[in-house]
Amino acid sequence: MSVSLLPITIIPVKRFQENLFRIQMSHSLIHYWNIDLHIPHVLHIGRRSIQITIEGANMTKDQFLFSDRLFQECLLPIEELNFVAAYSNTDHSLTLGPVIGLLTDLNDTGEEPDFRSIHAFCYELHEVVSNLGGYFYVFHFKDFEAGKLQGYCHQDGMWLKKEVPLPGVIYNRIHSRLLEASTAFQSFRKSISSLTIPMFNDRFLSKKEVHQLLHSEYHMEPYLPDTVIADEQTVKELLAKHESIYIKPIHGSQGRSIIRTTLNGDEIIAQLSSGSRKEETLFFENYTRFTHWFKHQLMKKTFLAQQAIPLQTYKNRQFDFRILCHKNFQDTWKATSAVARVSAEQQFVSNIARGGEMMKPIKIFSLLSDQKTAIQQLALLKELAVETASIISQKSDGLIGELGIDIGIDNKGKLWIIEANSKPSKNFEDSCKKIRPSAKALIEYAVSLSFSGRPLKEDY
Repeated sequence: MSVSLLPITIIPVKRFQENLFRIQMSHSLIHYWNIDLHIPHVLHIGRRSIQITIEGANMTKDQFLFSDRLFQECLLPIEELNFVAAYSNTDHSLTLGPVIGLLTDLNDTGEEPDFRSIHAFCYELHEVVSNLGGYFYVFHFKDFEAGKLQGYCHQDGMWLKKEVPLPGVIYNRIHSRLLEASTAFQSFRKSISSLTIPMFNDRFLSKKEVHQLLHSEYHMEPYLPDTVIADEQTVKELLAKHESIYIKPIHGSQGRSIIRTTLNGDEIIAQLSSGSRKEETLFFENYTRFTHWFKHQLMKKTFLAQQAIPLQTYKNRQFDFRILCHKNFQDTWKATSAVARVSAEQQFVSNIARGGEMMKPIKIFSLLSDQKTAIQQLALLKELAVETASIISQKSDGLIGELGIDIGIDNKGKLWIIEANSKPSKNFEDSCKKIRPSAKALIEYAVSLSFSGRPLKEDY
């Protein structure tokens, strides 16, 4: 399927005639799209549909004239707005978009809403859409009721809440696993599905699921640490095999509640990553004593036990890499950005949230090897990340357009896949750039979904 997309500007005009829902466009565009002016048409903006008539006029090809009343009917502010337009001769419809809704669990108790860790990123997405054409807003699913939606649009330097057109596509950035599992969210999800609105990254991925998806591909096995569901027996066996393991909550994030467990003769040493940047170390004289303590941890969470990889170090601090991957118009994955995460001193996790430091991968590779080897290592890193993202998206339910892939390199130079995250942090990308590559990549994928429900072949 190929869809021709054109950038256009819709301009409000006062109109007192009987037909308020008439759109004027240039004769050349009518000829280009082969539009029959004698039949009615349907205008689609997001999932809002309005019957219109089309009329030719002496004007530039990249402009449409809308009455004020039509702006109101489309739930748009009455001002010049940039969109992308597509026309279908099959069902005589004109689509303007993209209308993109970012779904998140925002805090709206203050004068202005707080989008938490993605607040700045929401502004970047707004900027990308404003420049390329479209309509962007942020919303909470609690504001969807009876087919109507309230969202926050950026106007005059502020995020203002108003009724918005139902989106053509939704990007899910809910921060809370509990909220995402709630009855209220599942009800919203069902409603969105019935309206055929695509929602990508619609759920968190568990560590167990990611491991199973990748382990099912034979060629990925060499890159996966030895991993089992943690219980008293499996932890004992894995510890005897590798002497040092990580025990991680299957629904964990940001390096929280990870237990690095090391066998030292009969003694067990357990290092705990907590909510603070300070780690706690516990000593157990034997495995029986450790088991007694670990049983209490298992009552709170389900854990994976994973072979500890002896990662390469920089200034005696271990590091790994976060590669951000996105789908493009061709429905293929690409590595959008990469960063090295160097752990804080005395920390065994490299997460930025735990006090880690960011570096450019090519810099840290160059410090540890020559320039040619550094370039090759970075290329291999991105190649493995893209392959990982492709497998996960192909084998998972739902749409995935963005993944953060964490990869480590051991002392022998071997690559290891550590984790994959469907809600990757936006706090590690290059802050020197006003608009980060991931913002542009996400909008590219959203445009594809909102216009066709599948990737477009046209350049945007």
